[in-house]
Amino acid sequence: MREKRGRPGMRLKELLRLSESRACQAGGDPLIRRITTDSRDVTNGALFIAVEGYKESGSRYIEDAVRKGAVAIVTEKRLKNTSAVPAGIAVCRTDNARREVLLISRAFYGFPSNDLTLIGVTGTNGKTTFTYLLESILQEAGMSPGVIGTVSYRYGGVTKKADNTTPDPLVIQSLMDRMREGKTSHCIMEVSSHALAMERVLPSDFDVAVFTNLSQDHLDFHRTMEEYFEAKARLFTGLSPESVAVLNTDDEYGRRLVRTAKGTVVTYGTNPQAAVRGKVENLSLSGSCFSINEVRFSTRLIGMHNIYNIIAAAAAAQILRVDCDTVRRAVCRFENVPGRFERVGESTGIHVFVDYAHTPDALQKLLDAAGALKTGRIITVFGCGGDRDRTKRPLMGRVVEQGSDIAIVTSDNPRTEDPLAVIEDIKKGLTGKNHLVVPDRRNAIYRAVEMALSGDIVLIAGKGHEDYQILGDKKIHFDDREVALEVLRELRK
Repeated sequence: MREKRGRPGMRLKELLRLSESRACQAGGDPLIRRITTDSRDVTNGALFIAVEGYKESGSRYIEDAVRKGAVAIVTEKRLKNTSAVPAGIAVCRTDNARREVLLISRAFYGFPSNDLTLIGVTGTNGKTTFTYLLESILQEAGMSPGVIGTVSYRYGGVTKKADNTTPDPLVIQSLMDRMREGKTSHCIMEVSSHALAMERVLPSDFDVAVFTNLSQDHLDFHRTMEEYFEAKARLFTGLSPESVAVLNTDDEYGRRLVRTAKGTVVTYGTNPQAAVRGKVENLSLSGSCFSINEVRFSTRLIGMHNIYNIIAAAAAAQILRVDCDTVRRAVCRFENVPGRFERVGESTGIHVFVDYAHTPDALQKLLDAAGALKTGRIITVFGCGGDRDRTKRPLMGRVVEQGSDIAIVTSDNPRTEDPLAVIEDIKKGLTGKNHLVVPDRRNAIYRAVEMALSGDIVLIAGKGHEDYQILGDKKIHFDDREVALEVLRELRK
């Protein structure tokens, strides 16, 4: 995905001019046939951009890139070993190699966002559901949308499993170029705080930017909530005057963005001042009924958090000139999002759901939704990811214990941490006696489903659509949905 199919190439001087790059060039004007930040991907005619990473320096791989056929180098550092770069190689110096990747890749792929209507959505929770909803609405309207998101990258019948919520700029620009080739009309993109902080996207490229909400997450990367918010805010403060910001003003951070967002601002929520206002009529385990600006809607999606996602999608659709009847039809037909309050198996009196919730706020919303609908107990299986924000672990433990009749603490993706050490951090937030510790995730899911009685809701939280578990530096196949279904089938026998 890093190389444009059939592209004859572009001269370095022209590439730098079109990209408005700050890099200065030396050593000629070679034909650039490929751009990469990974020396393993270098082929003859490549431009290698040496990005200074958080763990490794790309400048260490310049010699390897040249040996494999790179004809030009972009680097932040002066080359100590000049003999490693022959005289015919163009060497460009820059203050910000990450930004050069973004600017140069946009130019190399011919600014594909100019030929697409680009919609970005950011926030702690709800991004994935929003993309699926808006995709369905646009398809119902006869359009051809593509999506770059957490679960997959998809367009024109092509689906690729996602590696990151928002991939690196080379992948993004290549994907949008292919979307353009495939006559895609709109690109809906999940925009993570990491992507904004690391300049993987250019906010001014977006026609519509949507804010869902903000709560604690990723503080291992951003350090404070204010830094986290500032990263998210870049999407809105960097919009062009012609763009539209769609903001949830039921959220305090959304209200702050109203004052700073560029372009036209459209607000949504359940408050009386919201331009696109939702009002809930009924919530149940079979779906929800509500209205948006006095127009009645029904959906199979469960929970108040999903009402917010639908209102956001309806607001974006309105901006994109989709009529209300089309939006209502699409919402009514919409079934589910992989791993987001996804029901496992048919109800046999026990209601089992898998959800991606892995922050205190997401868990609170999930438990609130279940609590409003329960007729029996709530049994929740959850854990916390290793090598990630440790401060949220006891908070998640407290939220789950308080919102559940039985909380089962288990392993999530421990990565390089000791799973038992992660569980010990969670236990610091547990104060009651309604919790169990079952470190093996498969056993924890079995225990939860087996102990459930008719009318009980079993929530398996944290991994959602993921079909793997990360142990150390390895991924093993593990799907919460598969395991839960196994137990249900065994119980049925």
